[in-house]
Amino acid sequence: MNISFYTGRSGLIGQSTALDIYANNIANVSTNGYKASRPSFADLLYSVSRQTEPEWQTGHGTKVAKTDLLYSQSSFYMTQSPLDFALPNDGFFAVESSNGDINYTRDGSFAITLVDNQWYLTSSINGDFILDYNGDRIDVQFEDEANIDYYDISDRIGVFAFDNPYGLDSAGDNRYLQTERSGEAAADYGLDKLNYALERSNVDISEEMVNLIQTQRAYQMNAKVVSTSDELIRISNNLR
Repeated sequence: MNISFYTGRSGLIGQSTALDIYANNIANVSTNGYKASRPSFADLLYSVSRQTEPEWQTGHGTKVAKTDLLYSQSSFYMTQSPLDFALPNDGFFAVESSNGDINYTRDGSFAITLVDNQWYLTSSINGDFILDYNGDRIDVQFEDEANIDYYDISDRIGVFAFDNPYGLDSAGDNRYLQTERSGEAAADYGLDKLNYALERSNVDISEEMVNLIQTQRAYQMNAKVVSTSDELIRISNNLR
């Protein structure tokens, strides 16, 4: 009974994690350049009840082994802003956060922001600095909007590629971190930038709703296993 209790408990934890992942995908259905994630489950250890019968194994539940990034190209939509960019390739923009960390994103919605008496190209969402091909902030000569050299800005925006973009880790806020599996970011001057355009999220809302419902049902089943095991323990403790 203890085995069933803890098996159900592991299922609750795993399905709860999956619910968070699917809910996050749904919440980002309208986020520019967002890439959906999927939980990948794995079995916990098996135990052998009888050494003479090694095939008689008892499972001990499951866990979310990893979260996979669904790195697929989404569609584009045109905008009226010269500071909007989309990447019709596998590249990423490099951004520097407020604490100095370098992350990567597909969200090309940019703005010009005044920082310490100097204008810089930043993310229009949270003000992160957009970096050039050398990993430096992009300063902008800004006297009035009519005199901004948007062609120069476009040429300086860095685009970076990874050997394995599926190996990137999520850093939150539609940002990604390089890992050993992804390889180091490499500046690629040959990757195009599509101006006056943004990339849509690749979240399929109907698919995510199906996944969410299935995961809720699995969570309820594991909750039933836990409650049933608890009831059996209570009954056995009350036996005279």
